[in-house]
Amino acid sequence: MSDNLITLPDIYETEIEIIAEAFELKANAIRESEQITSVEDSFEAAHAADAMATLKQLEKGIADSHKHAKAPVLRIGRHIDGLKKDYLCEIESERTRLSRMLGAYQSAEREKQRKAEEEARRKEHEAIEAEKQNQLEALISNDQEALKASDEAIERVKRESAAEIASQHSAVKGVRVRTSVKFEIEDVALLLKNRPDLFSPDEIKIRAALKITQSISGLKVWEEKTAY
Repeated sequence: MSDNLITLPDIYETEIEIIAEAFELKANAIRESEQITSVEDSFEAAHAADAMATLKQLEKGIADSHKHAKAPVLRIGRHIDGLKKDYLCEIESERTRLSRMLGAYQSAEREKQRKAEEEARRKEHEAIEAEKQNQLEALISNDQEALKASDEAIERVKRESAAEIASQHSAVKGVRVRTSVKFEIEDVALLLKNRPDLFSPDEIKIRAALKITQSISGLKVWEEKTAY
């Protein structure tokens, strides 16, 4: 399969840079602004206002130019995103469907394996305990042949137990199962009442509310003055 499933746009050799005039305007505006060290009378205030207006004009100019320069690239990006989204729609849907079915199957098989292990271990334990009794009798009678036969019987029981466990499930190797918790909010008011810690303040809604009243319990509100 090819490494690239989408044709690459021929935009990588395009040179984008800030024009020389913009750097000259910036240098002049900064030099003019740095000469203002205090605002103590109307003349200095007017001078500072003019300098600030020039800086604001440059800020707006570069912001607008930035927007225009990025627009074609953003259009290409949105188009590429759309291609990817359309291509993956059916793929993701089918993968999710298979993932759920396979997850349920794997879980059931592993539960089957767990129960098989418990039963096999129980049988193994009983068989080994019985052989231990045979071993004790062989030790008492100093019957080396019987002792050796008992040791072999114990090893055989262990091998048979492992084989039985392996045969009791057919989970697919290499497929892992991940359990995730899903949720859907059924009652916002009830959830807010019982768990207010799960809700965070919305700054946009707070600013809108402050336009109506600045007296809101739980908020510290103050005014800050800046020139613009």
